[in-house]
Amino acid sequence: MAKDGILLESGTNEVELLEFLLDGQSLGVNVLKIQAIEQYDPERITHIQLADPCVVGTLLFRDQCITMVDLTQHLHTPVLPSADELAPAIIDEVANAVQGAQQTPDSTEPGGESAENRLVLIMEFNDRKTAFLVDGVTRIHRVSWEDISPLSPYLDRAGSKFTGSVQIDGREVLIVDMERILSEILPTEQASLSAYADPSHPNFHLREELTVFLAEDSSVIRTRVEQELASANYTRVISFPNGQECFDRVVEMQEAAISENQPLGESLSAIITDIEMPAMDGLTLCRNVKELLTITDVPVIMFSSLINEQIAQKCNDVGAEAYLSKPQFARLVELLDRYCIENRLPRA
Repeated sequence: MAKDGILLESGTNEVELLEFLLDGQSLGVNVLKIQAIEQYDPERITHIQLADPCVVGTLLFRDQCITMVDLTQHLHTPVLPSADELAPAIIDEVANAVQGAQQTPDSTEPGGESAENRLVLIMEFNDRKTAFLVDGVTRIHRVSWEDISPLSPYLDRAGSKFTGSVQIDGREVLIVDMERILSEILPTEQASLSAYADPSHPNFHLREELTVFLAEDSSVIRTRVEQELASANYTRVISFPNGQECFDRVVEMQEAAISENQPLGESLSAIITDIEMPAMDGLTLCRNVKELLTITDVPVIMFSSLINEQIAQKCNDVGAEAYLSKPQFARLVELLDRYCIENRLPRA
């Protein structure tokens, strides 16, 4: 399954995963999030008073002070539901999924490793750079999103820090939900990024008539997007946990639209999609909608933590109408208004 190389074409439904280690457990993160890998040097760390206990301090990286998080310490304290909330089989599933991240360190050093052996992964997503302290790095693997198995929905209830897993060379690699981890440790959402109810807005009452599909693997983000859009009166949002289920539903609607001799845009106003998802990623979803189904009257908006110059080009390559970094919800509403309402109004 694993292949060498890190350059991917747009919409191939493949991802490059960097495999790294915490307490002997193999974990994975999208290579596109990685800015640099450095040796851990405690002398370069400035400690922060009253910070989250998982925050080591700040690290000077390319003339910029960025926050460093001890990833091992954060994963040692997952939030699990009580036993009476879950069936016995589900309790076992939850326990097994987080087992690799709950081993007690033997050393006084974070993560049970000596400082000189640990590494720092410097990542950038959601328009912010953050350093994560890990035990080591194995290699980069190219895998298909089809081979990444989503975790049980019960794990979302349990506050899981993982979005899926993949078998590589006989071992299980857990895909870490870095966005969720960072939001728990360093919440920075500003009111200016949120959508808001404004009944006086000329599009407010038009929005409630429009159907929007949302493909997003994180139940936390799905719920947040639904809430934000509903506050702006986009109340007909249908959500899917991955691109494959969304695409299957689009195919069904397209077939029905053809049989009724109607454009799909009459019943589906827009698709909002994340990029990183098991089964089918957002770039492949967009490419399939635009190329395989030749649907041109349904705009696709990429809503992802990965948006940068390289990803923006990939979004353009697969025919997306727009791309936007999380969590810019107010801007997301503006884009929906533009492509679902304003661009469809008759011109004078």
